[in-house]
Amino acid sequence: MKFYKTADGIIDLDDIQVKLELVTPEIAKNYLSCNFKNNRILRKPWVKELSLLIKKKEFNLSWDCISFDEKGILVNGQHRLNAVIDANLPAPFFIAKNLPHVAAQQGDNGKKRTQSERITVGGTVMKRQECSALKNAICELNTAYTGTYLYGLSRYDKLITEIYKKHSKYFDELDKINYLRNKYTSPSLAVALKIFVEMANRPLKRPYKHNQKAFDRSIFWLDLFIDGYSERFTINKETDLAPLVARKALKHKRDNRRATWDIETLKLAIKAGHLFMKGSSPKRINTNYETDPFSSFRTLPSTNSHSYNNSSSIISIQKFNKDNNCEDLIHF
Repeated sequence: MKFYKTADGIIDLDDIQVKLELVTPEIAKNYLSCNFKNNRILRKPWVKELSLLIKKKEFNLSWDCISFDEKGILVNGQHRLNAVIDANLPAPFFIAKNLPHVAAQQGDNGKKRTQSERITVGGTVMKRQECSALKNAICELNTAYTGTYLYGLSRYDKLITEIYKKHSKYFDELDKINYLRNKYTSPSLAVALKIFVEMANRPLKRPYKHNQKAFDRSIFWLDLFIDGYSERFTINKETDLAPLVARKALKHKRDNRRATWDIETLKLAIKAGHLFMKGSSPKRINTNYETDPFSSFRTLPSTNSHSYNNSSSIISIQKFNKDNNCEDLIHF
C-alpha cells in the first residue's frame, strides 16, 4: 500500500484509478449527473468553443483528467463533458477516480500556458509580443474586439503559426536591434508589421514620398508612435506626422479615462500607420471605418526572402526632447 500524507489528511495512492476512455454523449450525461452542486458556474461560450473543436476534429487528448472524488462526485471536467453532449460526438479523456475532494479546490490554480507558449511547445518558438502583433495584424475591423481577444483560442494556434512562419525573419531583424522589448506591444507592433509586409510586397513602380525602404519605415513608425521622436531618422513634416497625431488622440483618450486597448485604438493605429506608410501627414485621423486600409494581411506573400542589406541609411540625429519635437506642430 502507498500513502501520501498532506495537511488535509492521508491519500491512499493505490486507491486512485486513472484510465483512458472514449467518452460518448451518453457517458458524458451519466458523468454530469454526478456533478457537485457547488461546482463553478458553467461558461456556455467556452462549451461552444470546445464543441466546435470536437466537431472540427481539432480537439486533442489532454493530461487534464475528468476527475471524480472518493465519493464518486465529479470535481473536474464539466465544460468538456457538456461540449461532448453539445457536439453529439465522442472525445477521448483521461478519467481519474477516487481523488480527494480537496483537489477540486486546487483545480485551475496553476498558471496556464499563453498562446505563444502553446505554439512554442508545438515547435515554433514565438515571443508574446510577436503573437499579439500577428493577431492584431489579421483582425477584421468590423468587430467589437481586437485580434488579441478574437484569435487567442487554441483553434487559431495553427493559423497564427503559419502566418508567423511567413514573416519570421522580420521579427528576427527587429530582435537584433532590440525592438521586441515590452514597450513595443500591440497595436504598435502589429501596424509596424503591416507596414513592412505591404511595402516589401509592393511593386516598385512609384516610390513613396518618404523614399524609405520597408524595414526602415516600420521601425521609424515604432519610434514615433511609441516615443514621439526618433534617434535613427529625421522627421519630415510633410510625410511623417501621422503617428504623432495618433499619439495626441491616445493622450486625449487617456486624459478622459477612456480605454486605450480597445478596437477603436487599433483602428486609430492602423489608419495612422497606413497614412504613414503612404507618406501623408494628416491633422486628424478618423476611426469611423470598418474596412482595413492595408491589403489583406493573411493573403500577402512571405517576406522571409526580403533583403535587409539594402535598407536606407540610418541617420543618427540628436534625440528630440519634449520641448523640441514635431508633436508641437500638431493641432486639433
